[in-house]
Amino acid sequence: MNAVVQFVIKHGYPILFAAIFARQIGLPVPAPLFLLAAGALAAVGKLNFFAAFALAVTGCVLADWAWYEAGRCWGDRVLHLLYRLAPDPNAADRRARARFARHGPPLLVLDKFVPGLDAVVPPLAGASGTSRIRFLALETLGASLWAVGYGGLGYTFSQDLGRAAAYAARAGRLAAVLAFAGLCLYAVPKLVRWRRYTRNSRILGTAQADPVESSAAKRLLI
Repeated sequence: MNAVVQFVIKHGYPILFAAIFARQIGLPVPAPLFLLAAGALAAVGKLNFFAAFALAVTGCVLADWAWYEAGRCWGDRVLHLLYRLAPDPNAADRRARARFARHGPPLLVLDKFVPGLDAVVPPLAGASGTSRIRFLALETLGASLWAVGYGGLGYTFSQDLGRAAAYAARAGRLAAVLAFAGLCLYAVPKLVRWRRYTRNSRILGTAQADPVESSAAKRLLI
């Protein structure tokens, strides 16, 4: 951890931006540790917290936007490229698609806290036809929460970054659980309305096919 701090001290804001961008592009860079270091350095006046935050969010959004556009242009070919390194590419593909089908673009708010998920959600959003405005809005919100979460931990525990790193791992898991719960609260009412709609559609279809049952079907729909 101290080596990361010294690296950020030496190279400043550009290395923070580069680390975040590289991580979101897919390189094995420990970007959360750079955010922790930036927060700690902001606490002692070595960096400006808001400048570091803005650079982190910008790097994150730009990298994920590139994946979104790749998914929008090339669809499944991009996803197959991402899954190539997985132990079971087909299973990884099915899981990612199932999660995105269940929760949709709001996963962009959560994915930064879940290693692996953050790599596939932006291209899935592009391949699914999510609008650029909606993607950028949700992506910026997710990147902001991620940057503030890790940077804030570094700021708070600037004198004990080892402890901050341990809290960061726990906080990431907790944030994922809370965000998942929020997505469920968002999705369940929609699912209930969809099931009600499909049931009513079947009842109407039955009533139109059999006029004798029409009055009973109408009573059920009231």
